[in-house]
Amino acid sequence: MTDYYIGDLAEETGTLFGHWADNHLDMNQMVTRYLGSRLRENSDKRYAKYCTQSWDEMADQFPNIYGEQAYDATLCEWLGYFYTYLQGYTKKSSRELIEQYPFLVMYPRSKVLHDLDMDLAIKKVAEQ
Repeated sequence: MTDYYIGDLAEETGTLFGHWADNHLDMNQMVTRYLGSRLRENSDKRYAKYCTQSWDEMADQFPNIYGEQAYDATLCEWLGYFYTYLQGYTKKSSRELIEQYPFLVMYPRSKVLHDLDMDLAIKKVAEQ
């Protein structure tokens, strides 16, 4: 079955993560809360109402948690794409994925993975 929403969802999630990084939020907490949320659970099920929200509509649903560490917004944006496409590839819930592939583990790995083709990066991570 064709996943009509995955591209838009990945783009909006990436923009959301990049926005959070640009605003010096605690990326670990923000990403973990987002991927474990009901919003993301409904997006994983590809309900149109949730998959078609813009990044700023999604951001409004989460209170900001500011952090001390600065994050590279480009890598965080890439991780937004990555987690979305990984969910589509594995069919696991985003909640399961953030437990299996925590942000604090994936962020340093993204420095290498983001140079790969997305399909290759997903296969490298998912098949380990």
